[in-house]
Amino acid sequence: MHSIVLRRALAPPLQLASLWSGHALRRARAVRRPRILMYHSVGHEDVSIRQFRWQLRFLRDTFDVVPLTRLVDRLIAGTANGEEVALSFDDGVRNHYSVVWPLLRDARVPATFFVCPGLIESGAWLWNTELRVRLSLLGDAERARLALKIGSPKHSARAMVDWAKQLALSERQAFEERVRACTRQFEPTAAQLDRHAPMSWSQLARLDAQLIGIGSHTATHPILSRLPRQALHAELVDSRRALEQRLGRSVDLFCYPNGDHDHASRQAVREVYRAALSTREDVVTADADVYTLPRVPAGDRKSYFVRRLHRPAA
Repeated sequence: MHSIVLRRALAPPLQLASLWSGHALRRARAVRRPRILMYHSVGHEDVSIRQFRWQLRFLRDTFDVVPLTRLVDRLIAGTANGEEVALSFDDGVRNHYSVVWPLLRDARVPATFFVCPGLIESGAWLWNTELRVRLSLLGDAERARLALKIGSPKHSARAMVDWAKQLALSERQAFEERVRACTRQFEPTAAQLDRHAPMSWSQLARLDAQLIGIGSHTATHPILSRLPRQALHAELVDSRRALEQRLGRSVDLFCYPNGDHDHASRQAVREVYRAALSTREDVVTADADVYTLPRVPAGDRKSYFVRRLHRPAA
């Protein structure tokens, strides 16, 4: 236990030394494998605006930053050179329009936004995000009582959301309604709306199609492995159809909600899309399945970011 604590304490200064000595960058370039970076929002705790600007400059000056569609073309053709980096953003939230898009536009860096058209129509948040925020409003004792009633083994907000991910869709929705009834006073702040509310159709339409690709993240962001076949098919097909009809462009890339997939969902995705992203942390190897492509979580600190480019799961 002492050695683990010591390693964690030493990691940041060692990573910083590796960055400024150039060692981390040399190792990152030596990997010679494409990377797909995974982001959610910018300007919150995920990554600051200042660090994101630096990341864009660093990537543009150091690697071959390409649209995800082009990287997929190369992977399918077997022509990837190993220098490629593609940026992906999950969930299609307002932050992608208000903060991320202007920064990408100014830096002339392409990216792909994965969105849920069903949430655009309803204005709803991702179910797990809303549930976590609402549960966090409850006191510890109140959550403990609720957890006991519903059968959740733990009562932290995060643990209860993770427990809910294992439920059948109808059971999960019943739990969500129960939590909403306990948190009727909830009024989201402007910052919460920026981070969690979906972009509108008009905002999506204003994005430069030459720079910003659009992919499907299903219609409503369910746990795919918990859906019956008909509902699974609808989430995949309806989301692609809605995006293509409303935006007037091809949408053939997919991203698994919560990174969750099983054999049935992967097979269903193969019938509708050309490639799909997972949340498995790795560079893209030569034998990678284009329907479960791994990604590199971006992170915030410069030293941590560069280290992730050669040690994605670190």
